[in-house]
Amino acid sequence: MKLIKRSINEKNGAGLAKLRAEEPEDMWHTFHLVGVGDRVRTTTLRKVVRESSTGSTTSSKLKITLTIEVQRVSFDAEACTLHLSGVNVEESEHVKLGGAHTVHLELHRDFVLEKECWDQVVLDRLAESLDPSRSAEVCCIALEPGLAHLCLISGHMTLTRAKLETAIPKKRAGASSHAKVRKGAHEKRSATPPLLLLLLLLVRKLLRKLLRIPPWRKERHPGRSSGFEGG
Repeated sequence: MKLIKRSINEKNGAGLAKLRAEEPEDMWHTFHLVGVGDRVRTTTLRKVVRESSTGSTTSSKLKITLTIEVQRVSFDAEACTLHLSGVNVEESEHVKLGGAHTVHLELHRDFVLEKECWDQVVLDRLAESLDPSRSAEVCCIALEPGLAHLCLISGHMTLTRAKLETAIPKKRAGASSHAKVRKGAHEKRSATPPLLLLLLLLVRKLLRKLLRIPPWRKERHPGRSSGFEGG
């Protein structure tokens, strides 16, 4: 998830966040972030009917920007799309105030989420969605003479989390400093925090998978549904 803008009052928790879902998992986070009564502003398609001077009518779909007050939230897991049904709360040329409309949030589409109160549960969910390391699929250490990188690899990106460099002199005939420095650098890499961090990340990821609540056993919320059914 990419955070484009954030404006939340620390005293009463009211405010907004402008976000962009960049991965399928981000849509699942968005499903939990948006609640009934929230306001969402984004681009959408609206069927507009025009009447000519002769009385004939034509209809077309226009791309407009609307702000709706959410009344119902549903998630289509197969299409990876969030459907937000509600009423228009801002003046628009094509949609009257109070007019019903359904917004379809998709990947790579910016939206503004406004809440009367961002409680700690929602803020924690937002922080989790913005942390790339929590969605990383693989952790690895890339080694070469004098250089080591600790990387987090997901299905869409590779992030370097730590870097360790050691100067190694050029190899010369009869000189032992080259071999000594390389051996010392290898021992240094083995004892440094990046390796410990790697192990901690792997353990954390394993625990998250073991303790994670499956989508079909998620908590129930009024006015929302997903494409999952469960027993």
